[in-house]
Amino acid sequence: MTDGHEKLPAPAWLTRPDTQKILSLLNADGGMARAVGGCVRDSLLGVASADTEVDIATNLTPDEVTRRLEKAAIKALPTGLAHGTITALMPGAKAGRLFEITTLRADISTDGRHAKVAFSQDWQADAARRDLTINALYCDADGTIYDPTGLGLGDIESRQIRFIGDAQQRIAEDYLRVLRFFRFHFQLAAERQIDAEALAAVQAAGPHMAQLSGERIQSEMLKILALPAASAALDSLAQCALLAPIFGLETAYDLPRLRAMTARSDDPLLRLMALLPDWPSADIIGQNLRLSGKLMARMKAALTASRYIGDDITAALYFDGVASVRDQAYLALCEPHQQHAALWQQALAAADSFDKPIFPLNGAMMKAAGMQAGPEMGAMSKAVEAWWVAQGFPSADKVEAELKARLARG
Repeated sequence: MTDGHEKLPAPAWLTRPDTQKILSLLNADGGMARAVGGCVRDSLLGVASADTEVDIATNLTPDEVTRRLEKAAIKALPTGLAHGTITALMPGAKAGRLFEITTLRADISTDGRHAKVAFSQDWQADAARRDLTINALYCDADGTIYDPTGLGLGDIESRQIRFIGDAQQRIAEDYLRVLRFFRFHFQLAAERQIDAEALAAVQAAGPHMAQLSGERIQSEMLKILALPAASAALDSLAQCALLAPIFGLETAYDLPRLRAMTARSDDPLLRLMALLPDWPSADIIGQNLRLSGKLMARMKAALTASRYIGDDITAALYFDGVASVRDQAYLALCEPHQQHAALWQQALAAADSFDKPIFPLNGAMMKAAGMQAGPEMGAMSKAVEAWWVAQGFPSADKVEAELKARLARG
């Protein structure tokens, strides 16, 4: 183990009183606890903050961790007991600030999706079961860094993204590591050539990606699509023949349009929409990834639109909604040889200042005008609303006059 040769320069997440209190509790009476993974990695990369999530590894069993936390009036949530993880919630903690505390582990068996583990006192074994060298770095409460693989610190410095030990074995333990590898590579080392051993291993993993749940794939893919180098990452996944296994559908993925969208927007869902050829494909992929109903509705609204709003931008903003018009505009502007680019640019500008007015016609007004409740009332309301929007949202008096005029005409 490489230890004691370097210290973190007092990162804000480590010096916070709540972090120090947790580490102090776990380090007492023969216990040993160290921050691990992303918080250490990101501090070394200079991108950590006071709100960085803190994961902790300890030689204490989950029962002992729970006992110590509860004795100190800290809520202990059994979020992952099968894997030795207890989540600590400090009294009065900032919303969402949790500490994941996991007992040192060694894998007993794995099936590419789940692992059976045994608790351990061995920091080297705990590091060996992690995915990438840059994620197997630990630090004490005083910031002293431990690098059990002997490679993590050097790989951080050189921006080398590689698996710990045998790449194929690491991936076979959990096939989600394929996506984590691409995420970290294109986040931290996009200009570097992909590690040859890792490349061969991820290419071989394609047939096994179906083992993963849609929710886990969704989480990683949306993170990849949010990267500045998202189009390069998806190009690489395509070259490795991984897009179909990841999304669960063979289709013509639109990589050029994704490249254009990456230059225009950092919204991961917009980038996903740009990658997909049409709504039927997006519908299947969205279901495979277990996207929420809200996200599915947003995709459908954008991908089933006519892609041409004509000259009536206001009507599109009113009836489709600002978000949908923005999505439609971004997608249209990423098409090659777009004939209506100026109009879509106007739509984007109009969306920034549009404040949807409230249609003043209501049921009481319609009944007062002599209408009976029923389908005719609904049809009349829609007709008058379309007129109202086309006229530039006139006052309620003018809407009422228009209603009466239409009723008089029969």
